[in-house]
Amino acid sequence: MHLTRRAIIGGAAAASLAAVAPKPLRSAGLEPRLLGSAMDATGGFRVGLLDGALDGSGGAPVPVRLHALSPRPDGREAVAVGRRPGDVSFVLDGEGRRLRGSFRASPGRRFSGHGAYAEGGRTFLSAEIDAATGEGFVVVRDVREGYAPRGELRSGGVGPHEVISAGGLIAVANGAKEPKSEPGVAALGTTRARSNLALVRPESGALETVAEVDEDFATLSLRHLALTPDGGVLVAAQDTAAGAHDRPLVARLDGARLRWLDAGYAVNACIGGSVGSLAIDRSGRFLAASGPRGGVVVVYDLAVEDAVGVVTIPDCCGLAAEPEPGRFIASNGLGEVVRIAADEDGAAIVARRIGALRWDNHLATLPQSAPG
Repeated sequence: MHLTRRAIIGGAAAASLAAVAPKPLRSAGLEPRLLGSAMDATGGFRVGLLDGALDGSGGAPVPVRLHALSPRPDGREAVAVGRRPGDVSFVLDGEGRRLRGSFRASPGRRFSGHGAYAEGGRTFLSAEIDAATGEGFVVVRDVREGYAPRGELRSGGVGPHEVISAGGLIAVANGAKEPKSEPGVAALGTTRARSNLALVRPESGALETVAEVDEDFATLSLRHLALTPDGGVLVAAQDTAAGAHDRPLVARLDGARLRWLDAGYAVNACIGGSVGSLAIDRSGRFLAASGPRGGVVVVYDLAVEDAVGVVTIPDCCGLAAEPEPGRFIASNGLGEVVRIAADEDGAAIVARRIGALRWDNHLATLPQSAPG
């Protein structure tokens, strides 16, 4: 039987997973470096913790499936956003071990699954979707006031997915299209709007830049973002078209246009039509992109804008950069955590562990010496 992250997280593959015999979760003494959305051996949803040795531990249990987690820059808190199209997010302690509270999407809205801290952690940006129209908003929330809304901005498009703070601006990947109608956001299954990457001025809501996909790429839905050390923005897409998927799926924002990193047919096709996550290494030179449908991680050299290597990791989605240049951590729905090393000559798996947690879409790096 072919196991996928979605089937495992949904519990459909529970009997087969019992035969994997993963190592038990470590005790709460583990010092986490990464947080991730996960499912434990009982089928419960929770925050997962990973240390530098790739050992996993269960953090705070939650009542719904999570998507992305965002640690506050000072390490004192984190937010876990429920999977789209949910309307609840959870506030956690700095290590993701305890649930401190929750907050809801604005009335008539659904969360996109992503959010980001801004202004040094004083505010939290939640990407929200109008449940009736699919129109996108970025809600600015006051952290000291229990994440209460302080204001909102239009996202510059339909169906926003990831939002990040980008050098004094807010970057939003407005996905527009969905491969299927999501419960509560049916408009995303019928819209003719094109996906775009928008840069929004937080003080006024004015659109600084809107880079829309061209007609030849109209079936692409821009989803995930990454920021280079020099402030450059990269975006990854999912192809909503049926059939073969051989278009490039990672692009760099170049003025008001998207410049695609086209690694050629073989690499583009092996991704499987959907990039699940992006991570840029500490040097800013190497970009990792996970392809959960293709079961691969592709590493690009941004200096030449081409792929330097492809590693095979079935059902891989979560990605994070390590402190060392050219190093990444990847996770999958089979309970594996993998260390990848890359340089200009290629990419390879250099360590692999399996544990009791089944990892979902995203990983997030904790600030150094994050207090609880």
